[in-house]
This record gives sequence, C-alpha cells and structure tokens, in this order.
Amino acid sequence: MPEGRIEGPEDAEALRAAIELRAGTPAADLPSEEFVSGLRARLAREAAPAPPPRVSRRSLLATAGAVAAGAVAAGAAGAAIDRAALAPGTPRPSRAAGVIEPADGEWAAVTTDAAVAGGATQRFEAGGVIGYVSGTGTGVVAVSAACTHQGCILVHNAAAGRLDCPCHRTAFGTDGRLLFSQLASEPAPLPHLEARSRDGNVEVLVPRTV
Repeated sequence: MPEGRIEGPEDAEALRAAIELRAGTPAADLPSEEFVSGLRARLAREAAPAPPPRVSRRSLLATAGAVAAGAVAAGAAGAAIDRAALAPGTPRPSRAAGVIEPADGEWAAVTTDAAVAGGATQRFEAGGVIGYVSGTGTGVVAVSAACTHQGCILVHNAAAGRLDCPCHRTAFGTDGRLLFSQLASEPAPLPHLEARSRDGNVEVLVPRTV
C-alpha cells in the first residue's frame, strides 16, 4: 500500500490492524519524546528574562539634559521661595514708622478740613494708595491702610478710635503706631504719607497717575 493511500479491502484491514496494535502498546497515548523536548526548550526561552533595551547616545544625552534642567528649576524655585520670604507682607519686628515718598508724586485732595475736624478720621484712595487721614491739634496726619503683617486693609473702628486688622487681632492708632497685637512677632507701625491742609481741603502726596 503506497504511503497515505488505501486501495482495497486488504489495505483497510491492514490499517485497522496497525491502529489496534498501536492502541494496545503501553503509553501509546503519551506525547513523543521529541515533542516533550521541543516543548521544554520553548518554555525555557519564554521564561528567560528579556535583555535590557539598548539606549542610544542621543537618548542618554537627552535624559541627562532633562535632569540638569530639573535641577536648575528646583534651584530657581528655591530662590523664589527665599525672595518670597523677604517680600513685603511677611512678619517683621517692630521698627520706627517710615514715610512713603513716591519717586514721581503729586498732591491729591482726599477730603476736607471740615471732615477731619476734631480728630475725625477719613478713609481715602488716591494714586493706587489706600489710607486714612485724621485731624490733629496741629494739622493732619495720613497713614497707609495696609497692615504691615500681611497687607490686609485695616478697618476704621470709630468707637475705639483705632484701625483694626480684619485678618488677626492687631490694632493701630490713627497716627500709625501699634496699639496691640497677638502675633508672635509684632508688626511694624504703619507708614506715613505726606499730608497737608490747603484751601479747605486735605491733600496727600501719592504716586502720579498716568
């Protein structure tokens, strides 16, 4: 019988006999040794760790550049934080009140003499400055309305005759001096602005508006 062809009853009978003989052989249903060896080799290859990817010189240089840029950014951020710690509005120990002297200033009428007579206080806004002006026995005095701790705008407490900070328990006199504070470090007195009485009006020297 040619291989792969069945030409007659005798060939069919011979094939059935071969199949029965094969089935009767012990372990005939088990895979061949060649199949087992090939399977073991394939599993070993799949279980082996993959080799590390090759890194090109260009990628290595790009990574190094990114790390260096990150270090520079971190340094810049640290410097910005240091500058922020020194910026206006951070707590500072008490010191004598200064005077705001604009480099290019102009006199602006902010209220009248009658409005501050008898020591009264008036809030004003002029030239980008918010402040309070008060009458005194000898003239007028003007101070910044920004608390020297964190820059909160002070509120005039007419009943107590003082300027209260809405952000923490701190109060200033209408002349700018610190009255009391519960902060760990006392804020500085309020800066003064140059003020004068002229032709029945109270004028304050503020930055010139464009």
